[in-house]
Amino acid sequence: MTIETMLNINEEFKKKGLLLSSEDLFDRLRLRDDMKTESWKIRQEYILEKLEMDKKKAMRTIELKAVTDDKWKWLTEKAIDGNIRKEFFDDEIALSTKKATYELLYERAESIIDFINVVKLNLKSEL
Repeated sequence: MTIETMLNINEEFKKKGLLLSSEDLFDRLRLRDDMKTESWKIRQEYILEKLEMDKKKAMRTIELKAVTDDKWKWLTEKAIDGNIRKEFFDDEIALSTKKATYELLYERAESIIDFINVVKLNLKSEL
């Protein structure tokens, strides 16, 4: 199930409001579990990609420290940092997007419990 599908299903559950049945509540808990699982998968990917990018940045920094300009002067730390930022800008954006995605998915999964508790309170008050 895709992230978009999970979020859409979650929104459909929200639209039902207090009219959720016991089966709906169980389905919602399964959805929560799926959302948390997907969130953790994306988080793992993020961590691995971040480590790989940090490794590439370190290697590139070492390469740039060996570079001299036309007057045989070494690049300054600021120049090296600027080059690294420019070279890895797109990768940083992709990682930030991935991080935001797994955090959003996890937060939405956690909010499901709040909705379930409200429905359970309503069911108890009707008895």
